[in-house]
Amino acid sequence: MKPLLKHRVPGTLYPVLLFSLLLPFASVARADVIYDTSGGTLKGLVVEEHADRVVLNTEEGERTLFRSQIEEIFYAEPERNYLTLGGQALEGGDFEGARGFFRKGLQINPDFSEAADALERVDDLEKKRELLTGGLDFLKALKKQWGITLEEEKDLTVIREVLPGSLSERAGLDAGDGLIAAWSSSLAFLPSGAVAKELVGPPGSKIKLTLRRTVNLPAPAALEMKLSMERLGLTVAGSGDRIVSIGGKSTRYLPLEQARKMIQAARDKGVELVIHRDLRVTRE
Repeated sequence: MKPLLKHRVPGTLYPVLLFSLLLPFASVARADVIYDTSGGTLKGLVVEEHADRVVLNTEEGERTLFRSQIEEIFYAEPERNYLTLGGQALEGGDFEGARGFFRKGLQINPDFSEAADALERVDDLEKKRELLTGGLDFLKALKKQWGITLEEEKDLTVIREVLPGSLSERAGLDAGDGLIAAWSSSLAFLPSGAVAKELVGPPGSKIKLTLRRTVNLPAPAALEMKLSMERLGLTVAGSGDRIVSIGGKSTRYLPLEQARKMIQAARDKGVELVIHRDLRVTRE
């Protein structure tokens, strides 16, 4: 019998697991299970979730499935199932129901940061309720409040311009930064207007924003970095930045020691890194 847990409605935001340390698929009983609309079943580990698609790592490699192809998703981690149920409640406007599911996820796993972020997102949406129903032009509002303009690149919205003296400049945003997530909810594959809608909010309210940035580090700085492999990926100690690419090579399935060796190999010429960075911004 299929579980009674439904996936999120296509087109809605969903908390995203951007990186994972993958368990051997010998323990397939602990795998995530996707039931597709044709009646088929896929097992593996969900490594990315976006508004319109998910990426599943299977024994045969990664597979991308669009939400329109998915009937249900059942997760090996119980807390992630509660996160999904909370997302469904939130989509239906049941803020208190959503909070209950997110709290249950945190009760199961107190270190489940996505559920903690989801609780803060509920508070943020409540504060934004009037804005969301007021017919606001969010791209114009974003430029006025944040001092940035956006452009769309393939699967991601990026910052085209940061105005001098703006909130964004003070928060540490740069032109060229990609906007990855808000409150751990993926912004990938969304039009720029939908991204702006997530960022704009009442003055004094806060948002957790995850950005993508390309960094070229000279050899001395690269060699001084202390790395660890955390649940969300290859992490730089002290900053919390996650390294998603080293010299153009993805770190998603890269062992920690191999990552260290790749950086050590850049001893003479430095190294190009793509990082994901979390920022907490107070809107003005």
